[in-house]
Amino acid sequence: MSAVAQTANDDVLLTVDNKQISKEEFVRLYQKNNTDVSFDSASLAAYMQLFIDYKLKVVEAEQLGMDTTHEFRNEFEGYCAQLEKPYLTDASVDDSLAREAYEHMKTDVKAAHILIRCPENASAADTLKAYNRIQVIRNRALKGEDFGKLARETSEDPSAAQNNGDLGYFTAFSMIYEFEKAAYATEVGNVSPAFRTRYGYHIIKVTDRRPDPGQVHVAHIMVRVPQNANAATQKAASDKAKMIADSLAAGANWAQMVRLYSEDKGSVSQNGNLQWFGTGVMVPEFEEAAFALKNTGDISAPIRTSYGWHIIKLLDRKTLEPFDKLKDQIDRKLSRDLRSQMAQKAVVERLKKEYKFTEDKAALNELISRIDTTVWHGKWSADKAKGLNKTIFTIADTIKFTQRDYAGIVANWNAMQKKNPIDALIANDYNKRVEKCILDLERTQLIRKYPDYKYLRSEYHDGIILFALMDKMVWTKAATDSTGLEQFYEANKQNYMWDERVEVAYCSYDDNTFSNPDKNNKFSASDKKSFDSKMVTALKAGTKNGDYETQIKAAMQKTGISPDSIGMGGNASIFNIVDDKWYDIDGIRIDKDSWGKSKSKILNHNGRTYIFYLVRNLPPTTKKLDECRGAVISDYQNKLEADWIAELRKKHMVRIDNNMFNSMIKKQ
Repeated sequence: MSAVAQTANDDVLLTVDNKQISKEEFVRLYQKNNTDVSFDSASLAAYMQLFIDYKLKVVEAEQLGMDTTHEFRNEFEGYCAQLEKPYLTDASVDDSLAREAYEHMKTDVKAAHILIRCPENASAADTLKAYNRIQVIRNRALKGEDFGKLARETSEDPSAAQNNGDLGYFTAFSMIYEFEKAAYATEVGNVSPAFRTRYGYHIIKVTDRRPDPGQVHVAHIMVRVPQNANAATQKAASDKAKMIADSLAAGANWAQMVRLYSEDKGSVSQNGNLQWFGTGVMVPEFEEAAFALKNTGDISAPIRTSYGWHIIKLLDRKTLEPFDKLKDQIDRKLSRDLRSQMAQKAVVERLKKEYKFTEDKAALNELISRIDTTVWHGKWSADKAKGLNKTIFTIADTIKFTQRDYAGIVANWNAMQKKNPIDALIANDYNKRVEKCILDLERTQLIRKYPDYKYLRSEYHDGIILFALMDKMVWTKAATDSTGLEQFYEANKQNYMWDERVEVAYCSYDDNTFSNPDKNNKFSASDKKSFDSKMVTALKAGTKNGDYETQIKAAMQKTGISPDSIGMGGNASIFNIVDDKWYDIDGIRIDKDSWGKSKSKILNHNGRTYIFYLVRNLPPTTKKLDECRGAVISDYQNKLEADWIAELRKKHMVRIDNNMFNSMIKKQ
């Protein structure tokens, strides 16, 4: 099914050749692209000319077939998929899930669990068997048996043998949604009802709750301990960690100790720094030690985890931010989480009612009875369902999906890696197929039902083909047509002028050079004035041949100081006058009239001393093409576009409904 919104004849404001454009589209773009929407005749008339130019380009691009290329279709369909999303999910469900997640984020839950595995596509018999097993275990827990012992003996989560099923503290998004929701719904000390996830059936015992501690930013030094390391290796690692901790306590430099000893290659180059983290991200021992640090700069004792020994330094911490600040972040997490499907399922259920969805489960089961295990190997034949042609489901009284339709689909399935039970296999596929049919129908109706979607879709369509056409006719041509560009520059070079400028030789050095002399630097603060004077002389001498860097270094060597020891360099550059008042040189403003007879200035700025020497004043001059190529290309593009639009106005027929245009003008 398809639905295309046509422009009603009595609403056509503009026609370009045979393409009709509605008054509504013009008004929407006029309001969107004007800050002062006055609807006066002058404003509307001016915008109409821009609108005509825009639509002329669109018509030209369409007539050239630019909206039929493979590249266009891929890009446009990608944009449409993004535009459709808000209309195919329930915003109220999304908001409810976001607020629920934020409420969960306010509290950390500590819990242990027991798992009995049960695949999503398990048969009804296997599902019941797994459910009965978890119920027996839950009853034992409710009667007072030790939950940790039960986890070791019965849980099919491999980690239970080591951790007694204990998961430590966790918060929103740390676990899959069904698990998270069950944990937050269970009071401390209680055992949850049995619930199912894609892994199987679970029960949870909540052992503690605490207010969310926020997030911490830490650095660490790690001494690795290999899995199954012998006693000697473990002792050596422990001794090494203790030595590092003792050195830090005695005042050793943290960054240096990281470089020397940390075996976490991923963080060594960052001085051991890790990303910000909250509850449930790190292994429990590391997390507990990190959050136990109270003050910025505090360093923990060595902490043992499954990876080895860690020494942790607290860099910063922050509390949970308000919902409004976290909303976008929560929404991104929801979009990657299975709970995002809930918002779409809500839409599907609403659309089922709107489109009068009906189904015949008996007809589906009749087909399933004809499907055997050959389907696992991709060899089931639709002939086995010969004679079956009942309708399985109907949408909008017109779309009918029959047993024969479904048999043809199943017959084309490839061989499967997992040999799931036939009834579960078909049920899973059937539900997805119903959902897809409903949503595919809704996609065809979006243009009719939602004007905002219709016009955004149109803008994306026009924008993509216009970009391709403008690139071909204007942008690339202006950048590659060197002859045309040079001719345009020659004809218009009076528009590309340098204002009055100045050439300045300058250098700078760190003020600590003279305040903290060492054995290799015989200068003190009292020598600074003399040194600066010599640097002015060096800069002035450099103007004789333009080799400022050599002249500066020579002057410095005469004073006995190495240029490398103070990180000093010299050069000369040309600067424009700003606001007819001053020059901006390396972030320093210098009044253009403040040079004086010496033509030099010595200034202190942000802990550095700057020495400037005025080489010469430069009068206004014409810029060379290489000095203004960007501006020339931009102006050349404007000329090419103006000439091209003039051609389009001659090529295409444009008609305006003046009565409709005048009806938009608001009387003042």
